[in-house]
Amino acid sequence: MKKIIALALALSLGGCATDFGTRITDTVAAVASFKITQGQLDTARLSYNGAVLAPLRAYARLPRCKTGQTLSINNPCHDRLLLVKLRNVDKKVAAGFADTQIKIEVGDNSGAVLAYDTLMTSIDIAKELVGKTGVNVL
Repeated sequence: MKKIIALALALSLGGCATDFGTRITDTVAAVASFKITQGQLDTARLSYNGAVLAPLRAYARLPRCKTGQTLSINNPCHDRLLLVKLRNVDKKVAAGFADTQIKIEVGDNSGAVLAYDTLMTSIDIAKELVGKTGVNVL
């Protein structure tokens, strides 16, 4: 498949295609050999636990804000809708961890890379939402 893609690119590029086709083949091979390790997944999980789960739990323990009320030092409370968003993204992150773990265990490198990339995107969304809570447990 890699050679077919390189050949198609070579044919479409004409005279300067040989060098370009070789570079494309090398790039495809490098991507195909990239691997997500158990250590990377474990590190991501520890980071997520500290950066997202701890603040999420602290935020969830606050009483719910009354209508028109917002979180402040004098008025600690949580917004129900923001808490729902946080819990939903947390479910996506948990599914992402599980999916990546399975892909690593069965040796599906390309699947693990894709699952890990999706997981990291979900973690970034979760971190952004945690930033909106105003809760800092560090």
